[in-house]
Amino acid sequence: MKKVLYLVVPILFFLIISYLLPTQKPTTETISVPMPVDAITRVVTSQKDWAKWFPGTKVNDSVYTYYESPITIHKVLMNGFKATMINKGVEVDLDFSFIADHNAKASFTLNTVMKITYNPLLRFKQFLSLNSVENDCKRLLYQMQDYFSDVEKVYGFPIQMQKVPNSSYVSAKQTYDHEPTTDEIYALIDEVNEFIDGVEVKIVNYPILNVFKEDSSSYTAMVAVATERDIPSSGKFMLKNMMLGNIVVCEVTGDKNVIQQCNEAVKNYVQDHRKTSPAISFERLITNRRTIRDSTKWRTTINYPVFQ
Repeated sequence: MKKVLYLVVPILFFLIISYLLPTQKPTTETISVPMPVDAITRVVTSQKDWAKWFPGTKVNDSVYTYYESPITIHKVLMNGFKATMINKGVEVDLDFSFIADHNAKASFTLNTVMKITYNPLLRFKQFLSLNSVENDCKRLLYQMQDYFSDVEKVYGFPIQMQKVPNSSYVSAKQTYDHEPTTDEIYALIDEVNEFIDGVEVKIVNYPILNVFKEDSSSYTAMVAVATERDIPSSGKFMLKNMMLGNIVVCEVTGDKNVIQQCNEAVKNYVQDHRKTSPAISFERLITNRRTIRDSTKWRTTINYPVFQ
């Protein structure tokens, strides 16, 4: 009889303890991310971009494997997503959301509900693994934080806030009945350089360019060259002064399509950070495109003057 009791009592005790364990464990983790909420929204709501930022390996459009734990995405919202993860046999509901914070930052919040089975044999084992499961959920959140803290990953280009390097410029513009060619643009730059040489003033930076499409058949190219001091306007050569303030800059290597993509990214950056501009944006031609004809090797910076 005693042998039976020695066997039955521990089993009953185990069953009672298992029965008294909670059926679920909710958690909440909130962290700050140095990225405007508009930029995050644009990435999260773009299905083609999920594989870039979501931790783990993509299985299909709604399933990812995260350290051997499957995550199923049930719903994508404008400010987050809802999903389910199976981790160490525990089913976890994931409710991820983000909101705007001050100073162009965002707050990430991950609410989780870890569900424990009613099976008494598995219940205790799952309960003991909850801390490990919770840590995996936090790691998921922190890895998303790492991605969205990186400007180049979010915008696709290494955009930076810098200071305007030069104030004095000599500019000239020309109207064409077609999009100006590389040779035509550099012919205009040559004219400006020759004018500067004539007054014996030093050139201090690479030339800048802006091409405007006036209408369906008219383009205007404006070029400018930075000088060590002001040169009075003369004829078509105009003195331009740039405010020595802040400027958003991004260097890119590639042809006109890549430059245009970078231009759009910089515009998004300026808008996302709620910046206003005292002047138009422009390209700085680092590579001499006339001598290096391979456009995939063109180095260009996109420049967008902004107020603080």
